[in-house]
Amino acid sequence: MTSDLNNLSPTELAERRDKILSSFGRIDREFDRRRKENRLLVKAEEVTWESASQVHPTEQKGHQLARIISPELGFNIHTFRVFKRQIAGRETDGAFHTHGDAVKYYLQGKGKEIIGDDEIEVTPGDLAFIPANVWHGTENTGDEPMVFIAFHQIPGTHLPVPASWQYPSSDMEGLADLDGLIASVPDGDLGSMNSAALYSKRQHFLHELGVLDDEMNLRRQAKRYLVRRDEVPWELPSDRQSVTLIAPELGFDIHTLQLSTRIVPPGYSDATLHSHGEAVHYFLSGEGRQRVGQEDLPVSAGDLVFIPAGTPHGISNSDGEVMRLLVAEQMPGTSVQRPVINQDPG
Repeated sequence: MTSDLNNLSPTELAERRDKILSSFGRIDREFDRRRKENRLLVKAEEVTWESASQVHPTEQKGHQLARIISPELGFNIHTFRVFKRQIAGRETDGAFHTHGDAVKYYLQGKGKEIIGDDEIEVTPGDLAFIPANVWHGTENTGDEPMVFIAFHQIPGTHLPVPASWQYPSSDMEGLADLDGLIASVPDGDLGSMNSAALYSKRQHFLHELGVLDDEMNLRRQAKRYLVRRDEVPWELPSDRQSVTLIAPELGFDIHTLQLSTRIVPPGYSDATLHSHGEAVHYFLSGEGRQRVGQEDLPVSAGDLVFIPAGTPHGISNSDGEVMRLLVAEQMPGTSVQRPVINQDPG
């Protein structure tokens, strides 16, 4: 169907793009309408399976999907979606495809991820990162069904690759170091700063971020794909509840989201609420409560909670057991990608 695109003139190519975007925009408008339901919680028993061929235009025989958190399901999420996939026994096709950043956490069975030219054996408890724009598929190498949960960049969005602003390092000599820069920004309301000073401070911080981005990009070149189950800490001291598992600074070439694990001891409650970009909490064990804005949600193993961007939230564990959860979070410093939908005039 697309093999003759190279024969199209520039005008014909642009017209084809506009034709696609026109119909795509109608679907995106419906997605945005459904986002207004503002759902936050999916209980474990609400997760339902459907044939993958109902969700995709390809057959994907032997594959089942359970869509969990996604715009079409009423969640006001823009960065990534969450679903489970079940793959029948060995000899099932890997359903090869390509898309944006994704992280998979394996729940049941055994198999292998085929990522470009690499084949990686995976078992329950492992996590695998799938880089954007790399052809890949998942094959079940056992007789029992293979199940994983995926945190997957929203299809149709773009990688937030930084376009760093930096000055020559020689020009920055003699200026305040990072601690001095932070101390130079007045506490409280910045309304009294004149526009030049405000802009200058912002540029200085952008330079510091640019230097940091360079180091992050160097570490991304390690091209890590996998975190084994025995590398995931499940017992942590109470003063350090969270450990990052998949992020650029750890050697993963990921831009959209990062994954960490959090261990919440019995009786603990977040003393203050905090906020950041979009996030999903996937509760693995224990039970407690998740505060999201004005909502106070009971949670237990298998539940998932969506945290909208900028919404204060916190966790409390009033149970006698440790709570364990995976946290998928929009990459710090990136923006929520909201669609600009093409519309015909009139």
